[in-house]
Amino acid sequence: MNRLNTAIKQMPQKPKKYFVDHKSVLHLGGQSLFPSVGKQEQRLDERKVAEEKRIELQGLSLLICAGVYKTGVDTELMIETTKQIQNKKFLEIGCGCGAISIYLAKNNKTGIAVDINELAVENTLKNCQLNNITNLQAQVSNVFENVKGKFDVIFCNPPYNEHDVRDNIDRMFWDPQNSMKEQFFMTVKNHLKKTGSIYFGWADFADLNFEFPISLAKLYGFKLVKTYSRPSSCSSFRFIVFKFKLA
Repeated sequence: MNRLNTAIKQMPQKPKKYFVDHKSVLHLGGQSLFPSVGKQEQRLDERKVAEEKRIELQGLSLLICAGVYKTGVDTELMIETTKQIQNKKFLEIGCGCGAISIYLAKNNKTGIAVDINELAVENTLKNCQLNNITNLQAQVSNVFENVKGKFDVIFCNPPYNEHDVRDNIDRMFWDPQNSMKEQFFMTVKNHLKKTGSIYFGWADFADLNFEFPISLAKLYGFKLVKTYSRPSSCSSFRFIVFKFKLA
């Protein structure tokens, strides 16, 4: 029996898959019962006074500064779902500390990372320098306001909940009247190549309309082609990435 156990341990293991891809959004099943706004309030208060912290993520060394979104399972999911993207021109709307864009910059031609929060853009520039990234531009922009050109791939992990904000730091979680998400889908066609793709982050919080991005995308001429999910660290809800293309 010991020999059998040893042989099993020595057998090559399949690489662990950290996300689930779904042919249809219907295959995700029911929505969670997790109410998110209370937890978001707490995390915003923490982020505004947080000390600068250094983390390791997907082979990157990253600084997370005060007033900037701390990477989480949603960041990891977005990176995992886009690992196959190479030699493209990309854009990230809402870059935070720059983790997703910096990871993508290592395997792609060039990229632009934007955020409405000046602290996030400064943090992204620091992390570019830390990881020797020279093909990524970071700048302040309210969605596409200061963006020019067209891209093969556009990424956006938006503020999920419709909620009033006190400042631009609050916009890492909250989107008054869903204006940011509306503006994204209303304008993204002007910056996406005809064969391009959109990767859009979401969650299945109980206080969130799960199908809202799908409805917005359809309204502005896009179709859902794939859905990815991964449980949160506490497994009480799931993070989602929707992949859209022009209809």
